[in-house]
Amino acid sequence: MVKVEVCKKADYISRITITGHANSAEYGQDLVCAGVSSIAVGILNTLDELCTNMCILEMNDAHIYIEVKTDDKTVQTILKTLYIQLKTMTESYKEYIEIMKVEV
Repeated sequence: MVKVEVCKKADYISRITITGHANSAEYGQDLVCAGVSSIAVGILNTLDELCTNMCILEMNDAHIYIEVKTDDKTVQTILKTLYIQLKTMTESYKEYIEIMKVEV
């Protein structure tokens, strides 16, 4: 299962962690994992290019970590986009993706 942890304070996202594999199909044919990966990598690339040094960005197999270092409206818009996209996927694939919101 893909687990997404969204750490928020009020409406401000401070950290997003994505871990695990969906295991909805064989390796290389898992469309749920491919969808989550595509969304997450696109967001990482956007943050890296448009919001340089405003976030800690980490990615390796089955683990994506984004931590906000600088409070910025653009960063928040991008992170909310990630959250909305993953939430939309969860509506169709709730047995493979779990989103947990944590108030900090």
